[in-house]
Amino acid sequence: MRISHFNKPITAKSLNESLDKRFGQTVDVDKFSTDQLMDARNKLRTALHDIETNESFDAVGNEDYQKKSMFLKVINQAIDERAHIVEGDVEADKAITEGAEEEATLVMAAKDMVDRVTGWMEDTAEMQTESMLEIGDKIRDEMGSEQSESFIGTVKPALEQLFTTLETTRDALTGGVAVLTGEGAPETMGDEAPAEEGGDEFAAAEPATGGEEDAGRPARESIERSRRLGTILGGADSKKK
Repeated sequence: MRISHFNKPITAKSLNESLDKRFGQTVDVDKFSTDQLMDARNKLRTALHDIETNESFDAVGNEDYQKKSMFLKVINQAIDERAHIVEGDVEADKAITEGAEEEATLVMAAKDMVDRVTGWMEDTAEMQTESMLEIGDKIRDEMGSEQSESFIGTVKPALEQLFTTLETTRDALTGGVAVLTGEGAPETMGDEAPAEEGGDEFAAAEPATGGEEDAGRPARESIERSRRLGTILGGADSKKK
Protein backbone atom coordinates (compact mmCIF):
# COMPACT_ATOMS: atom_id res chain seq x y z
CA MET A 1 0.00 0.00 0.00
CA ARG A 2 1.27 3.44 -0.88
CA ILE A 3 1.90 6.03 1.84
CA SER A 4 -0.49 8.42 0.04
CA HIS A 5 -3.34 6.03 0.82
CA PHE A 6 -3.00 6.82 4.52
CA ASN A 7 -3.49 10.52 3.80
CA LYS A 8 -6.60 10.01 1.72
CA PRO A 9 -9.58 11.58 3.51
CA ILE A 10 -12.36 9.24 4.56
CA THR A 11 -15.63 10.16 2.89
CA ALA A 12 -18.92 8.43 2.24
CA LYS A 13 -17.79 8.08 -1.38
CA SER A 14 -14.49 6.40 -0.50
CA LEU A 15 -16.21 4.03 1.96
CA ASN A 16 -18.75 3.16 -0.73
CA GLU A 17 -15.89 2.34 -3.09
CA SER A 18 -14.40 -0.03 -0.50
CA LEU A 19 -17.84 -1.60 0.04
CA ASP A 20 -18.21 -2.14 -3.70
CA LYS A 21 -14.77 -3.70 -4.04
CA ARG A 22 -15.35 -6.11 -1.18
CA PHE A 23 -19.02 -7.03 -1.49
CA GLY A 24 -20.10 -5.68 -4.88
CA GLN A 25 -22.69 -3.42 -3.28
CA THR A 26 -23.00 0.30 -2.50
CA VAL A 27 -25.35 2.58 -0.58
CA ASP A 28 -26.75 5.41 -2.71
CA VAL A 29 -26.97 7.89 0.18
CA ASP A 30 -28.07 10.76 -2.09
CA LYS A 31 -31.44 9.08 -2.61
CA PHE A 32 -32.29 9.18 1.09
CA SER A 33 -33.11 12.01 3.42
CA THR A 34 -31.12 12.49 6.61
CA ASP A 35 -34.01 11.15 8.67
CA GLN A 36 -34.12 8.01 6.52
CA LEU A 37 -30.37 7.52 6.90
CA MET A 38 -30.63 7.92 10.67
CA ASP A 39 -33.44 5.36 10.78
CA ALA A 40 -31.35 2.91 8.73
CA ARG A 41 -28.39 3.53 11.03
CA ASN A 42 -30.45 2.63 14.10
CA LYS A 43 -31.65 -0.59 12.48
CA LEU A 44 -28.10 -1.59 11.52
CA ARG A 45 -26.85 -0.88 15.02
CA THR A 46 -29.59 -3.08 16.46
CA ALA A 47 -28.82 -5.88 14.02
CA LEU A 48 -25.08 -5.77 14.78
CA HIS A 49 -25.77 -5.68 18.51
CA ASP A 50 -28.00 -8.77 18.23
CA ILE A 51 -25.26 -10.64 16.39
CA GLU A 52 -22.66 -9.63 18.98
CA THR A 53 -24.79 -10.66 21.97
CA ASN A 54 -26.87 -13.58 20.75
CA GLU A 55 -24.54 -15.46 18.40
CA SER A 56 -21.14 -17.03 18.77
CA PHE A 57 -17.89 -15.11 18.53
CA ASP A 58 -17.31 -16.57 15.05
CA ALA A 59 -20.44 -14.81 13.78
CA VAL A 60 -18.72 -11.44 14.23
CA GLY A 61 -16.28 -12.39 11.51
CA ASN A 62 -18.76 -13.72 8.96
CA GLU A 63 -19.65 -11.91 5.75
CA ASP A 64 -23.12 -10.74 6.82
CA TYR A 65 -21.75 -9.02 9.91
CA GLN A 66 -18.88 -7.41 8.02
CA LYS A 67 -21.22 -6.18 5.28
CA LYS A 68 -23.65 -4.62 7.78
CA SER A 69 -20.71 -3.02 9.57
CA MET A 70 -19.50 -1.36 6.35
CA PHE A 71 -23.04 -0.25 5.51
CA LEU A 72 -23.12 1.42 8.93
CA LYS A 73 -19.80 3.18 8.31
CA VAL A 74 -21.01 4.57 5.00
CA ILE A 75 -24.26 5.84 6.50
CA ASN A 76 -22.51 7.33 9.56
CA GLN A 77 -20.08 9.20 7.32
CA ALA A 78 -22.88 10.50 5.08
CA ILE A 79 -24.79 11.82 8.11
CA ASP A 80 -21.64 13.51 9.47
CA GLU A 81 -20.94 15.18 6.13
CA ARG A 82 -24.47 16.56 5.92
CA ALA A 83 -24.19 17.87 9.48
CA HIS A 84 -20.98 19.71 8.58
CA ILE A 85 -22.65 21.29 5.56
CA VAL A 86 -25.56 22.53 7.69
CA GLU A 87 -23.17 23.79 10.34
CA GLY A 88 -21.19 25.67 7.69
CA ASP A 89 -24.36 27.32 6.37
CA VAL A 90 -25.38 28.37 9.89
CA GLU A 91 -21.93 29.83 10.57
CA ALA A 92 -22.03 31.72 7.27
CA ASP A 93 -25.49 33.15 8.06
CA LYS A 94 -24.30 34.08 11.54
CA ALA A 95 -21.26 35.86 10.14
CA ILE A 96 -23.44 37.81 7.69
CA THR A 97 -25.87 38.80 10.46
CA GLU A 98 -23.07 39.86 12.79
CA GLY A 99 -21.47 41.87 9.98
CA ALA A 100 -24.75 43.70 9.28
CA GLU A 101 -25.22 44.47 12.98
CA GLU A 102 -21.69 45.84 13.22
CA GLU A 103 -22.28 48.06 10.19
CA ALA A 104 -25.52 49.38 11.69
CA THR A 105 -23.70 50.16 14.95
CA LEU A 106 -21.04 52.12 13.09
CA VAL A 107 -23.64 54.11 11.14
CA MET A 108 -25.50 54.95 14.35
CA ALA A 109 -22.25 56.10 15.97
CA ALA A 110 -21.55 58.37 12.99
CA LYS A 111 -25.10 59.78 13.10
CA ASP A 112 -24.66 60.44 16.80
CA MET A 113 -21.72 62.70 15.94
CA VAL A 114 -23.97 64.67 13.57
CA ASP A 115 -26.66 64.99 16.25
CA ARG A 116 -24.16 66.24 18.82
CA VAL A 117 -22.83 68.92 16.49
CA THR A 118 -26.41 69.92 15.65
CA GLY A 119 -27.05 70.35 19.37
CA TRP A 120 -24.03 72.63 19.66
CA MET A 121 -25.38 74.69 16.75
CA GLU A 122 -28.70 75.06 18.55
CA ASP A 123 -26.91 76.21 21.70
CA THR A 124 -24.84 78.71 19.72
CA ALA A 125 -27.92 80.11 17.96
CA GLU A 126 -29.66 80.49 21.33
CA MET A 127 -26.70 82.47 22.63
CA GLN A 128 -26.83 84.71 19.56
CA THR A 129 -30.57 85.41 19.62
CA GLU A 130 -31.22 85.48 23.36
CA SER A 131 -28.36 85.19 25.81
CA MET A 132 -26.02 87.71 24.20
CA LEU A 133 -28.73 90.35 23.79
CA GLU A 134 -30.15 89.84 27.27
CA ILE A 135 -26.71 90.16 28.83
CA GLY A 136 -26.04 93.22 26.65
CA ASP A 137 -29.23 94.89 27.92
CA LYS A 138 -28.31 94.19 31.54
CA ILE A 139 -24.78 95.51 31.00
CA ARG A 140 -26.30 98.69 29.49
CA ASP A 141 -28.52 99.13 32.53
CA GLU A 142 -25.80 98.44 35.08
CA MET A 143 -22.58 99.60 33.42
CA GLY A 144 -23.57 101.86 30.55
CA SER A 145 -24.03 101.75 26.77
CA GLU A 146 -20.33 101.85 25.99
CA GLN A 147 -19.62 98.68 27.96
CA SER A 148 -22.67 96.97 26.43
CA GLU A 149 -21.65 97.81 22.86
CA SER A 150 -18.10 96.70 23.58
CA PHE A 151 -19.34 93.38 24.96
CA ILE A 152 -21.64 92.71 22.00
CA GLY A 153 -18.98 93.79 19.51
CA THR A 154 -16.56 91.25 21.02
CA VAL A 155 -18.93 88.32 21.56
CA LYS A 156 -21.04 88.58 18.39
CA PRO A 157 -18.30 87.83 15.81
CA ALA A 158 -16.96 85.01 17.97
CA LEU A 159 -20.39 83.35 18.07
CA GLU A 160 -20.86 83.89 14.34
CA GLN A 161 -17.52 82.25 13.62
CA LEU A 162 -18.36 79.37 15.94
CA PHE A 163 -21.74 78.82 14.23
CA THR A 164 -20.17 78.87 10.76
CA THR A 165 -17.49 76.38 11.84
CA LEU A 166 -20.08 74.06 13.36
CA GLU A 167 -22.21 74.30 10.22
CA THR A 168 -19.25 73.30 8.04
CA THR A 169 -18.38 70.47 10.41
CA ARG A 170 -21.95 69.21 10.43
CA ASP A 171 -22.09 69.18 6.62
CA ALA A 172 -18.87 67.16 6.50
CA LEU A 173 -20.13 64.65 9.07
CA THR A 174 -23.43 64.30 7.22
CA GLY A 175 -21.47 63.53 4.06
CA GLY A 176 -19.51 60.91 5.98
CA VAL A 177 -22.72 59.23 7.11
CA ALA A 178 -23.95 59.22 3.50
CA VAL A 179 -20.78 57.39 2.47
CA LEU A 180 -21.39 54.70 5.12
CA THR A 181 -25.02 54.22 4.08
CA GLY A 182 -24.21 54.22 0.36
CA GLU A 183 -26.24 57.38 -0.25
CA GLY A 184 -23.29 59.49 -1.27
CA ALA A 185 -19.61 59.51 -2.17
CA PRO A 186 -16.81 61.54 -0.64
CA GLU A 187 -15.92 64.67 -2.54
CA THR A 188 -12.48 64.94 -4.09
CA MET A 189 -10.32 67.95 -4.71
CA GLY A 190 -11.24 67.71 -8.38
CA ASP A 191 -14.89 68.32 -7.51
CA GLU A 192 -14.19 71.70 -5.98
CA ALA A 193 -14.66 74.74 -8.18
CA PRO A 194 -11.48 76.81 -8.65
CA ALA A 195 -11.33 79.98 -6.64
CA GLU A 196 -11.83 83.11 -8.68
CA GLU A 197 -9.26 85.84 -8.56
CA GLY A 198 -10.15 89.33 -7.48
CA GLY A 199 -12.40 88.17 -4.64
CA ASP A 200 -11.39 91.02 -2.36
CA GLU A 201 -14.99 91.95 -1.76
CA PHE A 202 -15.40 88.74 0.27
CA ALA A 203 -12.25 89.31 2.33
CA ALA A 204 -12.72 93.01 2.99
CA ALA A 205 -13.89 93.88 6.47
CA GLU A 206 -17.25 95.59 6.71
CA PRO A 207 -16.69 99.21 7.65
CA ALA A 208 -18.01 100.16 11.05
CA THR A 209 -20.64 102.90 11.16
CA GLY A 210 -22.40 104.49 14.05
CA GLY A 211 -25.97 105.48 14.72
CA GLU A 212 -29.20 103.59 15.26
CA GLU A 213 -28.60 101.33 12.25
CA ASP A 214 -25.63 99.74 14.06
CA ALA A 215 -27.52 99.38 17.32
CA GLY A 216 -30.24 97.20 15.78
CA ARG A 217 -27.95 95.14 13.55
CA PRO A 218 -26.84 92.48 16.13
CA ALA A 219 -30.42 91.51 16.84
CA ARG A 220 -31.40 91.33 13.16
CA GLU A 221 -28.33 89.33 12.16
CA SER A 222 -28.73 87.00 15.13
CA ILE A 223 -32.37 86.39 14.24
CA GLU A 224 -31.35 85.73 10.64
CA ARG A 225 -28.76 83.21 11.87
CA SER A 226 -31.44 81.50 13.98
CA ARG A 227 -33.73 81.24 10.96
CA ARG A 228 -30.85 79.74 9.01
CA LEU A 229 -30.41 77.08 11.67
CA GLY A 230 -34.13 76.36 11.60
CA THR A 231 -33.92 75.73 7.85
CA ILE A 232 -30.97 73.36 8.36
CA LEU A 233 -32.65 71.46 11.17
CA GLY A 234 -35.88 71.22 9.21
CA GLY A 235 -33.95 69.63 6.35
CA ALA A 236 -32.32 67.18 8.75
CA ASP A 237 -35.67 66.17 10.21
CA SER A 238 -37.13 65.51 6.77
CA LYS A 239 -34.15 63.28 5.93
CA LYS A 240 -34.64 61.28 9.16
CA LYS A 241 -38.30 60.70 8.27
